[in-house]
Amino acid sequence: MEVTSTTNDYSYSAEASKRDPVKTLDKDAFLQLFVTQLQNQDPTSPQDTSEFIAQMAQFTMLEQLTNMNEEIAQLKLSQEMSQASALIGHQVKITSDGNEISGQVEKVTVTNGVVNVYVSGTAYGLDQVTEVQ
Repeated sequence: MEVTSTTNDYSYSAEASKRDPVKTLDKDAFLQLFVTQLQNQDPTSPQDTSEFIAQMAQFTMLEQLTNMNEEIAQLKLSQEMSQASALIGHQVKITSDGNEISGQVEKVTVTNGVVNVYVSGTAYGLDQVTEVQ
């Protein structure tokens, strides 16, 4: 008895298996490497205790540096938002694509972690403001 497939539900898509390579290692990758190292060590000659403690200290330091980096990024965004909001109602000059635009700052927004000031209904990055009058 011959059985034929009526659907193509079991096909393999090469697109689904593509992954983007990671260019940096985060604390999760470090922890994975550490656990793999522990799992594959020789039971007759376990890892030196001082080496183990040093690696745990490195992991703790990595985690703290990652947390500090995130907090600094939030502080920077808050500082930029404060600076930009002080410009509301002020006349500014903005350099965009080699052109100089003058106008009054109408509002300030944060989009994808970037602070923008609006002049004449157009958003400009805070770094494009060249003069405040």
